[in-house]
Amino acid sequence: MHVRPTRLVFCLATALLPAWAAAGTQQGATTSKAETEQHVASKNAEVQRLQHDVASQEARTEQADQKMEEQDRAIADLRRQLQELKSAKAAPGQSH
Repeated sequence: MHVRPTRLVFCLATALLPAWAAAGTQQGATTSKAETEQHVASKNAEVQRLQHDVASQEARTEQADQKMEEQDRAIADLRRQLQELKSAKAAPGQSH
């Protein structure tokens, strides 16, 4: 029996094609998994950066709130002092 080379190649290709395809799929899955893991790591890093940014902004907001409260107290104290001065000046002037 004489086997043609093309038929032999066809038989080998038919026999090896599923194994070759499976290997390619596994490699594709590995690449896909690696890409996915890299994407997840990148997103996790972005989340951490954003959390840090939010924490920093919250700290700045808290400091600004405290400064405004101090300024409000200072303004209230100055208004009270001004009112006391006006009252002190008005009192002697009214008795004359």
